[in-house]
Amino acid sequence: MSVGPEAATWSNRLPVRVRGVPNSSFLLIYTLCALVPSDFVWAQLTQPGVVFARSRSGQFVIHSKFSPVVSTLGTSLQRNTNFVRLEPALLTVSCERIKQILGRELGLPDAWSGKVFLKIYPVNSPDDPITLTSEQFKDCWQYELSLPNIIERDRYARAMVRVLLLEFANRGASEHGAELPLWLVEGLSEQLVRSSELEIILPPPEDSAAGIPINTVIVNARKQNPLELAHQQLCAGQALTFQQLSWPDAEQLVGNAGEIYRSSAQLFVDGLLSLADGKACLRRMLTELPHYYNWQFAFLQAFHGHFQRPLDLEKWWSLTLAHFTGRQLAQTWSVEETWQKLDQIIRSAVEVRVNTNDLPLRMEIPLQTMLREWDRARQVQALQAKLLELEAAHLRSAPALLPITEDYTQTIEGYLQNLGHSSAGFLSHKKAGLRRSRQETLLHLDELDAQRAVLKPAPKTSPLVQTDLPGAEPR
Repeated sequence: MSVGPEAATWSNRLPVRVRGVPNSSFLLIYTLCALVPSDFVWAQLTQPGVVFARSRSGQFVIHSKFSPVVSTLGTSLQRNTNFVRLEPALLTVSCERIKQILGRELGLPDAWSGKVFLKIYPVNSPDDPITLTSEQFKDCWQYELSLPNIIERDRYARAMVRVLLLEFANRGASEHGAELPLWLVEGLSEQLVRSSELEIILPPPEDSAAGIPINTVIVNARKQNPLELAHQQLCAGQALTFQQLSWPDAEQLVGNAGEIYRSSAQLFVDGLLSLADGKACLRRMLTELPHYYNWQFAFLQAFHGHFQRPLDLEKWWSLTLAHFTGRQLAQTWSVEETWQKLDQIIRSAVEVRVNTNDLPLRMEIPLQTMLREWDRARQVQALQAKLLELEAAHLRSAPALLPITEDYTQTIEGYLQNLGHSSAGFLSHKKAGLRRSRQETLLHLDELDAQRAVLKPAPKTSPLVQTDLPGAEPR
């Protein structure tokens, strides 16, 4: 990729008159510059029909071919709400906001090293190609992203997420650049679009009031779950296996099959981020990608604390998918609620008296105390009740805590089966088998309790509300 000298010498000046460009265009450009000064720095029109712009941070540089005549196809696409027209001034704002929201989603530091040059060309068809090229320099990587000026919203979001993830992954790359797994790009793009579309995709003004271009946006006051559409699609269609998600065929990426793939990828990414240290693991995976030619090695290296083998990941994904599609999304607990419910289930409230005439004291005991101190009949009754509570919790648990909930269930079921088997046979064999089963179960419960403690969500702090207006104080 060649970078012209103007890329390094653009100054922070307002547009100047260029022959061949109508005066109305200058009014629009000047007004947009005044409306959103905190997110971009406007460069200058150096050639007839060519617009240069640079974002506020300087990371994004826009090169757009200006045309006063809109083609018939362009006019038709602009009427389609699935498409958006990329205006250089607003595009700089959009790029910075996508970077900011993606950074919050993954906990990425805003310490970029590679510039992104966006070349905007006039649209020729609804499926115009999007081209991303990268080039390694002595101390950094740089990227060139070529886009049509009227583009489908989702395609634009995916292109920006891809280049931003690459920029982060390649900050420490030396031998070769990172190869991103498709599910990561598609899943994060869906998550951003479904939760923050009004913030990251900015349509150009269409109306005017007192000579100032304005754009009216109607906002639905009901805050929808970003996974709502994915829930509808995966319940109605055939969800993908982990292998299909990892290595999709070309047919799986178009039409209805493409929607199923993107919904599956969104759920997969959401589940990973819901793990106790999911954000940190994904960041580590991105930094590990340049060291491998196969992303699965980087994934297992980063998520080793959760998945020791690909089989563990496949089991987790199957369980997550089964519970996500087998229940009503509105009834799903958050990670915090799920952890609290699980914590309540695996402990039992009992009443004890220190002295015969004292009032009873209420206290909670763990499952291990029940196994050590209670008789067989009382254990069976209590543990069967625990199984019913765990099965009910499965229907509403957050995906991140489903595996440990399932492990508790299997541990209790196995112990109850051994209790039943020990009721028959020789007395000496019964006692030895029961002691061995109880000891193994106690050890396993101790391990699960340690895992559950690690998965406990951190207490939430009150976030500062950011604003795009310069000089505004956080609320």
